Amino acid sequence: MSPEDRSSHKNIKNNYTTKKCPFCYVHLPLDAPSCSACNNKVGDVDRLGFAVKPFDWWGYLVAAIFVAGFVVFTWWAFFRE
Repeated sequence: MSPEDRSSHKNIKNNYTTKKCPFCYVHLPLDAPSCSACNNKVGDVDRLGFAVKPFDWWGYLVAAIFVAGFVVFTWWAFFRE
């Protein structure tokens, strides 16, 4: 990250006094780690004033496990000899 990008990121944070929850649109303080209305985790403020949604590693892991299970089941049911 270049120094210009860092300074513009700081300016974005300095321009806003609150951030908006991306799930329920409630205004939150800039340092809030989660929404007080819907209890979802939120990140830093973006350039539009919304809180950034955190990446859902758990959801993607569960989805990958189910896809792998479906592939194994399909092989077992139709392609094994």
